Amino acid sequence: MGNTVQPMRSSFANADLVVCVLTSLPDFHCLASTILTSKTIYNVFQQHPRSIVRSVAYNLVGAALPQALRLVRCQHAQLYSKPVGELLGDDDIEKNPVLSSEDITRLVVIFNSVQELESLFSWRMKDRRFKTSQLFLAESTRFQKAMYRLCLFSAVYGREAYESGSDTDSEEMESELQEAQTLRKDFFGSFSTPELREIQRVESFLREILARAETVIFPAIPPTTNSLRSCYALYCAPHNVLDVYKEGLDIIDDWMDDTDESFFHDFMIGLTSVLVERKEPSVLPVNQKQPIIDEVIGEHDRCSQCQSDTVQGLDLWGPSNWSYLRGPPPHHSITHLLKGNLCANLADIAHFTTVLRETSSEQLFGGLFDYKTSAYNTWNKEDWLCQQCLEKFMRDHLHIWYLGQKVQGGHAIPDNCWYGYNCRTQTHKRAHAQKLNHWCEPIKGDAPPTQL
Repeated sequence: MGNTVQPMRSSFANADLVVCVLTSLPDFHCLASTILTSKTIYNVFQQHPRSIVRSVAYNLVGAALPQALRLVRCQHAQLYSKPVGELLGDDDIEKNPVLSSEDITRLVVIFNSVQELESLFSWRMKDRRFKTSQLFLAESTRFQKAMYRLCLFSAVYGREAYESGSDTDSEEMESELQEAQTLRKDFFGSFSTPELREIQRVESFLREILARAETVIFPAIPPTTNSLRSCYALYCAPHNVLDVYKEGLDIIDDWMDDTDESFFHDFMIGLTSVLVERKEPSVLPVNQKQPIIDEVIGEHDRCSQCQSDTVQGLDLWGPSNWSYLRGPPPHHSITHLLKGNLCANLADIAHFTTVLRETSSEQLFGGLFDYKTSAYNTWNKEDWLCQQCLEKFMRDHLHIWYLGQKVQGGHAIPDNCWYGYNCRTQTHKRAHAQKLNHWCEPIKGDAPPTQL
């Protein structure tokens, strides 16, 4: 008797098997694709839609689903500027377990952002070798819960809440601000101290991302820093920090139009106030174990060149994390590394900054090693370098790299100026800057100011 494939009838065993498969699917896209493969599977789904959808939601979001659902439902209900006791709670999924299509759509959107931020957090705070999240399950859960709670805080007491009450008379603005600060503080007061520390760690991480866009190439921003832009980004929507990471600061400037600074300048101060009232340090010392992460991979690694014991682990830079230093490198913070007077060269500096904008950090740092000089024979592209060593390497090779880019671009290279990058005339006589190449080593002392 040959093997045959029998169509699934209505037996309980086969239906239960289908339910088991459907409830194990990882996301809603897979669920939609699966139930459309056959009418029988679709009919089984129709018999158990709520439990299957809820299971897939747990598979997608994980243990942080209650916090994520609280966020999307409070947003959907427009519970702006409400006392914390009037907000939906983490237990809302138990009270109202039916996920609407609106719930699902919002969950998917916010989860995708939080997952991307988790990978960024893991890359910067746990394991610098991988761009995808390497967080343990417990670490991932802590990060996601804290991120959803911070997003909820922004949604309920941030920009959307302010805009919903924008018709208020200006004379009442001060009392409204005072009320807003009280509501914000009460919100943070509803969490345990460990939960507050986790929210604080996430907030500090988001500020570092913002610092990358507005400071030098190697930002190190303490948790207490309150730049206007970073305050506004958190006030607006923390998960939108991803847009700043990808697109730069200009996007924040667009957001900030017609917004009263007083409402977002001290947006997170309520968290610190609660900690202080609990007789806790406002910020954990850096030498104390930080929240969320249980184990940092390579925490005690040292710079491959200087072997400094003051800069270790996550503050070392190599091929796997060069791109964190920006997409296109920040030309305003790299030109200051040019030797001599090149940063004011009248002929080429504009083109130099254009080339930088079109070059990713990975391409730049990798390219610098392609022009490595004999003094750096013991340096390798795969080295893990501290900021000081990487800047030293950049300073000694940027002008060589740029000259190579000009050659590759088909530019004619004129004869070298005797005074090379130290030439002062290149900064105030365009004809001289154009006539000779200054992206070279000097073979004479400083150029006299009247050089032609």
